[in-house]
Amino acid sequence: MRIKHPHEDRTISLQERQMTVLRTQNQELNRRLSEMLHFGSRNDKTQQSLVAWLLRLMRANNKAEVFEVESAQSLSPNSAFGPWVDTPLCGSAKELAAASVDLLASQTTIEPEWQSMVAIGLPLGKSTGTTQSPAVLLLASKDESRFTADMGAFYLRQIAELTAAALDRIQAYEIKGD
Repeated sequence: MRIKHPHEDRTISLQERQMTVLRTQNQELNRRLSEMLHFGSRNDKTQQSLVAWLLRLMRANNKAEVFEVESAQSLSPNSAFGPWVDTPLCGSAKELAAASVDLLASQTTIEPEWQSMVAIGLPLGKSTGTTQSPAVLLLASKDESRFTADMGAFYLRQIAELTAAALDRIQAYEIKGD
């Protein structure tokens, strides 16, 4: 049996056609495998960074010891920060929505040298069983590529939950110490 070649105007045998199809499928599978290995490697690096950060968080005695950026601030609870619990605000300072930057500016000074920022809603009180308006963890960097709009929210939400739990613990410790 002879069939038309997929890329030329000649006919080829069925076996040759099947080999062409199998080669194409093999190339696609190799491309996908390479892509998965790349993402896996990137996820491993992210996970290592998260574990290193978690260790710093667990050893910290105050908020200043936890983050390695030019500015790390926790902003007072505000119900307007609610959407940032599930979807953190993240990206280049010049790409962020003006309304979001204005909301942050109403709570703190936004420094002109900050080139990228992330505002993560902190679900305070969750670890103690109380419900409060969320606070915000605001991280800012002079590096425009440090925080990007396409950063995965999965790890940012984990950071928020861990930070909120640590702040709840620090706040409880400070209250007991008073």
